[in-house]
Amino acid sequence: MTQVNNTAVIWSIAGSDNSAGAGIQADLKTIQSFSTPEQPLHLCTLVTAITAQHSSGVDACMAVYVELLHLQAMALLKDAKPSVIKIGLLVNAAQVLWLADFLQQLRKSLPDLLVMYDPVAISSSGSTMAEPDLYQAVVQHLLPHIDLLTPNLQELEALTQSPDTEQAVKLLLNTGVKAVLVKGGHAEATLCTDLLFISENFRYLGYPAYTNYIRLSSTRQQHHFNHGTGCCLSSALAAALALGYALEDAFVVAKTYINQGLSQPVAITECSGTLGHWGFPAKPEYLPELLTDKLLPPAQAFAPLKAALVLYVIVPSVAELERALVAGVKTLQLRIKSTNPQQLRQQIQQAIQLCQHPDVQLFINDHWQLALELGAYGVHLGQEDINSANLAALQQAGLRLGVSSHGFYKLLRAQQLQPSYLAIGAIFATQTKEMTGKLQGLQKLARYPALFPDIPLVAIGGINESNAKAVLATGIRHLAVVQAFAQATDPKLWVQQMQQFITEAQHAY
Repeated sequence: MTQVNNTAVIWSIAGSDNSAGAGIQADLKTIQSFSTPEQPLHLCTLVTAITAQHSSGVDACMAVYVELLHLQAMALLKDAKPSVIKIGLLVNAAQVLWLADFLQQLRKSLPDLLVMYDPVAISSSGSTMAEPDLYQAVVQHLLPHIDLLTPNLQELEALTQSPDTEQAVKLLLNTGVKAVLVKGGHAEATLCTDLLFISENFRYLGYPAYTNYIRLSSTRQQHHFNHGTGCCLSSALAAALALGYALEDAFVVAKTYINQGLSQPVAITECSGTLGHWGFPAKPEYLPELLTDKLLPPAQAFAPLKAALVLYVIVPSVAELERALVAGVKTLQLRIKSTNPQQLRQQIQQAIQLCQHPDVQLFINDHWQLALELGAYGVHLGQEDINSANLAALQQAGLRLGVSSHGFYKLLRAQQLQPSYLAIGAIFATQTKEMTGKLQGLQKLARYPALFPDIPLVAIGGINESNAKAVLATGIRHLAVVQAFAQATDPKLWVQQMQQFITEAQHAY
C-alpha cells in the first residue's frame, strides 16, 4: 500500500501504562504534540505488556505473548510501514529474540528505517518489570539492530556492567549501536544533565559536532510530577527525527520539550502527577544549556546592529557590491573566494570605503583579520571559523558579528557569543552550497523566532521573490539572498519589491 501524503509513521513497541504517564500512552501524547497539518505524524502501537501502575509505582506487569506481538506487527504492515520505531519496555528474552529477527527482516525492505530503544526494565519508582535475563538477551541479540539507544545511568550500567559512563558507551557502540543518549536526570540534586554520544556512521547526523559527545543541562524542577519523563524524552526524539531533524537538533528539541512539560506539569493529587504535553515548545526559558562546545564569550555582547538587516544581499565582488548599492541595498556581505592576499586586501579595503554611508552595513565574510585591521563595520563567520577567530579583539574594536547556524544545536552554540545576528539556512535548495539532507524548510524555520527572540535572525538559502512571502510568514523578518539578486534583470525594481514584501510582513504579523 502506498502512502498518499507526507504523514510520517512511527511505531511504539512498549508496555501499556494505565495511568497514562509513561509507556504507550505517553508516546501517543508526545507524538501528537509534534504533529501539525503541514507535517503530520501518526503513531502506531505494539503492546508488549499490560501493567497496573500509578504515578508512583507499578503494582503488576503481564507480558504479551510473542505470537500476539507478531500478529500486531503484521496487521500494522497492512496499512503503512514505519519511518521510525521506538522500543520501550520489553519483558523477557522471548520478546527480544522475536524483535531482533523481525527488525532484521524489516530492514531488507526499509533500509532507511531508524530504530530507537529506551531500555526500560525498572520504573522510576524502582519497580522491576522485566525478567532477570532480559539485558543479556538484549546485548547479544537486539543491540546490533539499534541505531539510537537511550538508557539512564542505571540502565547503562546494567547493560554493560561498567560504572564508567564513557567506557560503557564505548562498549555499546562496539555492539553496532550508532548513537547513545545517556539520560542523567537522577544523578544530580539540582540539575538534569544528558549526554549524547554519536558515532560517525549515524546517518541522521546533520553537521559534525565539535566533540565526541554533546552535553545538555537544565535546572531540575523541584516537584514530584515527573512520571514518564525518560519515556517522553525518547518519544520526543523519535518525533523530531521523524520530522527530519538532524540528531543533534532533535536532542535539543526533545530536551526543550521535557523542560516545558516539567515546568507545566499535570497534578493528579498533591504528591502525584506527570509532565504536561503542550505542543512544540515556544519559550526561550525552556531551552537547555549547552555544556560541551562551550565557547569562550567576549566580556560583553557584540555591538548591536545600527539598523535592522531587512534585505541582506551577499555579493562575490566589489563590482557586484556597487551594483547592489546603486539598487538601494543597505545591508551587504562581501563573500570573496580569492586566494591572492594582495587582491583580497585591496578589494576588502575598497568595499569598506564604498560603504562609509551611515545607512549602510557591510559585513566581511570569513576574513576577520583584514576586517579588523581595515576597520570594517562587521564580520560574518561560520561555526568552524568562530573557534579560531579572535572574538575578544573583534568585540573590543566594536565590530558587529554575524554567525551561520543550521538548526537548534548550532543556534544554541552560537548564541553563547551574544552575536549581533544569527543566520539560519539553508531554507531551500541553493546553487551556492551543497545542502543535501540538511535543508531547514519553512516548518523548521517557523520554530526559531519564538525560542530565540533576543537576537536578530536572518533566513538564507534559495530565497527569491517567489518564496519570500512564505519565509516571512514564519516570523522571520530578515532575508539574505545571493543568486536572486545576481540574476535580477532590473536590480532596483527587484530590491523595491523585496523591501515591500518585508514591510508588509512587519505590519501583517
